[in-house]
Amino acid sequence: MKTDSKLKTTGFHVGVIPDGNRRWAIENNLHPSAGHRLGAEKMELFVNWAVKQPEIREISVYGLSEENFKRQPEELSWLYEIYYQKLFKLLNSKEIHENGVNVNFVSTNPGKVPKNLVDLCRTLKSETKVYGNKVINILIGYTGQSEILKSVNSPMNRVKNLFFGLTEKDIARHLGVKSECDFVIRTGEEEAKREGKSGFLLWQSAYSEYYHVPKYWPAVEESDLNKAWEYFMQSRRMKGI
Repeated sequence: MKTDSKLKTTGFHVGVIPDGNRRWAIENNLHPSAGHRLGAEKMELFVNWAVKQPEIREISVYGLSEENFKRQPEELSWLYEIYYQKLFKLLNSKEIHENGVNVNFVSTNPGKVPKNLVDLCRTLKSETKVYGNKVINILIGYTGQSEILKSVNSPMNRVKNLFFGLTEKDIARHLGVKSECDFVIRTGEEEAKREGKSGFLLWQSAYSEYYHVPKYWPAVEESDLNKAWEYFMQSRRMKGI
């Protein structure tokens, strides 16, 4: 078991927007909950894949946006149950503990997330806080707009802004996800040019490379992730220069 408390500062931060669980289920004549369950299995595939990549230091996975709270209560109930089962499995995952993975729970509106799920996420965070090899950010009940507003309105930033003004470092320091995101993968059968950020890491992904997988998330395979990663590793990250 690895218990290095110093987080590695080298390596890339990869985000994923897993779109299309419900549409995949409908196209395959299945109940929408089947799409969410298979989608959760594909997220497990993604996490295990990312942990094995030596160049990846951090991943951020979009579980549920604040806008998703508007979905039907029945569908949210399925989602919460699936998330609880998979996160409980993650808590006891040999790969997480042997690879020293720090699990970070990020929510901009945790009051709308069921208490048992929030408690489990916080247990995961506590149980893995001593690890420093890699980081997984789990975004549930999250949107980037709220994250930025919360940072600007944090007590320390409000005082500093009053007297000195804020810097980018001041805002980044109070975000739930503090590091810049290098690469964002989004799935979906729609055209890539029509994609939106869906509120995903709006501050952190300002200079991210984006990659579109033309499949719904439940249809994604490890070969798709390898292809996306090959694209990123061969691309030049100019950062606006």
